[in-house]
Amino acid sequence: MELQHFKQRIARDGLCVTYVNVDQGGKRVAAYDRLGGQTRLNTWSVAKSFVSVGVGIAMAEGLLRPDTRLCDVFPERVPQNAGENLLSVTVRDMLTMTTGLETPLFFTDDPARLKITDWIGHFFAASFPYPPGARFLYSNFNTYMLSCMIEKKTGMRLVDYLRPRLFEKIDIYCPEWMCDPMGHQTAANGLYLTIDEYSKFGRMLLGRGVYNGVRVVDEAYLDAATRVQTTLPGSKDGYGYQFWINPGREGYRADGKYGQFIIVLPEKDAVVSVMSLEGRKNVFPAVWEEIVSQL
Repeated sequence: MELQHFKQRIARDGLCVTYVNVDQGGKRVAAYDRLGGQTRLNTWSVAKSFVSVGVGIAMAEGLLRPDTRLCDVFPERVPQNAGENLLSVTVRDMLTMTTGLETPLFFTDDPARLKITDWIGHFFAASFPYPPGARFLYSNFNTYMLSCMIEKKTGMRLVDYLRPRLFEKIDIYCPEWMCDPMGHQTAANGLYLTIDEYSKFGRMLLGRGVYNGVRVVDEAYLDAATRVQTTLPGSKDGYGYQFWINPGREGYRADGKYGQFIIVLPEKDAVVSVMSLEGRKNVFPAVWEEIVSQL
């Protein structure tokens, strides 16, 4: 497969795309490398999909269930005046970004992130005016708290829990993942990987949880995680368990800030992996129109 039209498009539009891998039928059919050599870069919110797979693994080990309530795992953190909405938040609500939060709290570039040290306490002190499951609101804190639940259950940071269970099984070694000021994994972002490591994760997803013949995550969980679990305001597309559903429901993707994508296309037996330093709304149409539609 040639990427000539894609290269012309990003040159015409002045898009800063760093790497692209196109895998189909079990082999690499195209690649683009702007830097002339791979380096690990921040995956931004692509990390959320790794957390989702981690939750699936934790469920298979009996550590969590979809209906496990957050406040049951952190009873010491629950405010005395906690309302029923907060008390009812479950793993499934966090996976689907429907916890009932009034606001998303802070994201990576918000000034509050540079000042607040106790992120768990910040979440529990937030306002939850909506019943869980009723309203989609994208928040890094939903993913972060899932990671903290696994840490609380296992006594291990998420990266350490997942090293033998996920990363090493898909040939990703020495993964690097940022921590918050108190040493908990940031989880929703801050995972550093190469473009080839994106593609390895994508191959496992395309294999419905199997990589090189080895089962990594339960197939039933992954099937649920990658189909519509909640609808999005003003959009025909949907959201699964920390995965975005592609246009026309043609597969699904991990999706991160500045144009990071792992686009899984089961009907085409393909994975398209992208790293950029660009607005995702600018990069995704170019990838979809000039690469995905050509497969």
